[in-house]
Amino acid sequence: METKKLFKFSDTVTKENIPEVMQQAIALELATIPTYLSTYYSINRAQNQDTLYAKIHTQLTQAGKLTPAEIDALAQELKVDVLVYSNKAAALIMSVVIEEMLHLALACNVKQAVCQIAPDLMGIGKILSFPTQLDGHIPEFQINAAKLSLNQLTTFLQIESPEPFEDPYKDKQLLNTIEYKTIGRLYELIITCIKEDFPGPYNYRPQLLPPDDTGRARPFYSQNSMNTVHYDRDHNPQFANEDESGGLLGVYDANSAIEAIGRIIEQGEGKSDDQQHILEWGENKMPVPLEIVDGKAVFWPGDYDDTGKELAHFAKFLEVYSFGGYYQEKFSKIQGLDDFFSYFVYNTDANPQTADYAASGNEALALCSELGNAVFAYILLMIEACYYKDESTQYDLFMYGIHKSMIWLLSGVGNQINKYTYTKNNTTYQGALTFEPYLFEQSSLRPKAQIMNLVDQLAKADPNWSWATDPKYDNYFPALPDVGLDYSIVSDVPKVPSTPYTHQS
Repeated sequence: METKKLFKFSDTVTKENIPEVMQQAIALELATIPTYLSTYYSINRAQNQDTLYAKIHTQLTQAGKLTPAEIDALAQELKVDVLVYSNKAAALIMSVVIEEMLHLALACNVKQAVCQIAPDLMGIGKILSFPTQLDGHIPEFQINAAKLSLNQLTTFLQIESPEPFEDPYKDKQLLNTIEYKTIGRLYELIITCIKEDFPGPYNYRPQLLPPDDTGRARPFYSQNSMNTVHYDRDHNPQFANEDESGGLLGVYDANSAIEAIGRIIEQGEGKSDDQQHILEWGENKMPVPLEIVDGKAVFWPGDYDDTGKELAHFAKFLEVYSFGGYYQEKFSKIQGLDDFFSYFVYNTDANPQTADYAASGNEALALCSELGNAVFAYILLMIEACYYKDESTQYDLFMYGIHKSMIWLLSGVGNQINKYTYTKNNTTYQGALTFEPYLFEQSSLRPKAQIMNLVDQLAKADPNWSWATDPKYDNYFPALPDVGLDYSIVSDVPKVPSTPYTHQS
């Protein structure tokens, strides 16, 4: 496997190299977000229930093994299986993405305060591409930007594993970075260094902070969004994250730095001092699933974060993996049915490339990919800019930039791109976000202007593109803050456009 190395230094964390180690930690948190998002966007959460029922009903009828009444009842049951699982799987994955954004901010706060050096997100974004790996993790394993599958979920379990594990497919290890066997172990090395060498208090530098009792609004982090809600079999709404789950934390001294890092560890891996599920391999070299009793997964106390109410990332992914395997086996035993995942997962290629889209002759697909890459890079730029700006400017960047970009713009592109198809090696795939580096430096235009140019080009290439014809969506792009690569911000951009944006002819 080809590996991409970001760091080259000793195997300990010291007061001399902690800036590079914290940058490594930030890179780890950042690397998980695109791979989780790529899987999230591969899930069709908006299926027509009647169409899904009809498809399953037809397949059961053609198999010729059941009576009409049995077919109707089973088709209804299997339809609900697909709808409930797909929506819960997507909600759980997005809930982890939201917390990974929190962990990214917490790690950035620690670097800003402890090292007195701002985080470099754009530098990571310029070289992060897929496939990749977690730098320094032992054993090394490949991370793909890929659709939902048991194999992809296995990778997620490896990323979030609370305990060291042996990869049954391991062939070599990394030797030139700070070595660790779980992300939590790396943070424990950082904690030890902070305790010994950085007691604080630290000099003030801008951070992303939680709300306080002064009345200043700081909506930099919300545990849930419209994408983390799902519905149970009785159609009762459920949110994947608990409101009591820990949020942002200011870092001012060793105690607050350690608390911030502890929050990352417990939300990701769970409480290691209690009995918890870990990554274990079965005879088939796949993870051992959770026990499922009466349609519910059996969890242990250590599977939850410090609130005791919300599952840690590892347990969330293990639940998605376990039920995915459960339903896949159920469907495989019924004659005439397709593979379970094929009913709701788009047929996307692993680690797609914009160059493949362009080579297929689908200009709109290639432009849609470029737009997605530009929006993701712009999110990194806006977050990085927050570490150079005061709270008022941070508020504007988050409210009118980062939240808008993550919830509306990136999701809009991610959910739109699968409408396009292309052919590669005689196989037809649906489009997917590629999460390739987008280099704003290659143009003399400001980053926002480059994004607007892509919007214009895409609207011309595909007049039926939904955002080209819907003024409601049109407003989101021009309402973005105008942030330069030097962190300058054009102040006269309206936060809420008074008239719909009109594409340039």
